[in-house]
Amino acid sequence: MDKRLNKNTIIIIILVALIAIAGAVLAATVVAQKNDEKTTAATTAQAISSAELDSLLEQQPMFTDGVKYFYASSSKQLEHDAMGATVFNNSDVDIQSFTIAFCAYDENDNPIRIKQPDESGDGAYIRTISYDLSKVGGDKKSIKPQESFDNVIFYVSNDPQIVTIKACVKTYTSVDNISWDNPYYSTFKTVYSGQQLQPEQE
Repeated sequence: MDKRLNKNTIIIIILVALIAIAGAVLAATVVAQKNDEKTTAATTAQAISSAELDSLLEQQPMFTDGVKYFYASSSKQLEHDAMGATVFNNSDVDIQSFTIAFCAYDENDNPIRIKQPDESGDGAYIRTISYDLSKVGGDKKSIKPQESFDNVIFYVSNDPQIVTIKACVKTYTSVDNISWDNPYYSTFKTVYSGQQLQPEQE
């Protein structure tokens, strides 16, 4: 009886040890995969040009299809200057909400810390704005496939003066709650946030 008990105890200890080892190996594998993903993203960001990145962004399920700077002095509808973007739904789902990231530059292509009017602090080199069409009012509740949505507005201070804008879609969610996260968002941040614009290659 005692021998049997000891044998069972030994088997249980061995099983527990094996499970612990398997758990440790799995955890190490997950950490390694995450590190590999970070390394790959960093390598991609270092190797890619801004023109190549812009081309990749334009092939995504949702992308910015143009940017514009609005001067409050030339429009009675705007209280402040604003950055604007048009987005295009290139997916096969009806998009209900989305988030856009903006970066801005001065006339010498130097990065600008984006501040909103009356905002305290220094602002940030990259700013995001989220739109939920089910909450903003109006008849349009979603962006259908192959449809555009114009002039997503982000109000900004006009000092320093923004001359060039870069933008990308960070995330979106469909009416059926299907979510998408931009796999190139970290690359967008590395290439554009706080960085001087690269000269365009001829």
